Amino acid sequence: MNTLSRAITARFFPTPDSYNALRKHWSDLINSERRSELTAAHHLLYLALMGKDWRKAFTPITNQRKLDNGAFWDWELFRAIFKLHNKYSEDELLALFDGLITTDMLAELRQVLPYRNVYQYKASDFANKTFPFDAYIEKDGSNG
Repeated sequence: MNTLSRAITARFFPTPDSYNALRKHWSDLINSERRSELTAAHHLLYLALMGKDWRKAFTPITNQRKLDNGAFWDWELFRAIFKLHNKYSEDELLALFDGLITTDMLAELRQVLPYRNVYQYKASDFANKTFPFDAYIEKDGSNG
């Protein structure tokens, strides 16, 4: 599953107004001086909460020289996923959202956004510029 239905996305937000407030806040962030503070993990978090295919924000590394020099193991995709799932990164991750994303919302998102580890894959898994995994999983974990 690569996008989320509105029904699933609605579960992340306590009210419809909170969804709209987050969209406006994100737009304001992107168009402000604070945009330089946004990391790949922030982008992934926002896109996932909106139910979008967040994988489109990451391009698989195909340059052989970069791969030979360790770029795959240092790919920001895996760091962003780790940050999103790491409880110790929560405060840093949520700070820029000024309380619009709560730890409860993040916990709900973690249930459908799979944790992916760089050591589960090899660069050749991404060679044809596609991902060997879906963006989201069913709650029972059958799609991971």
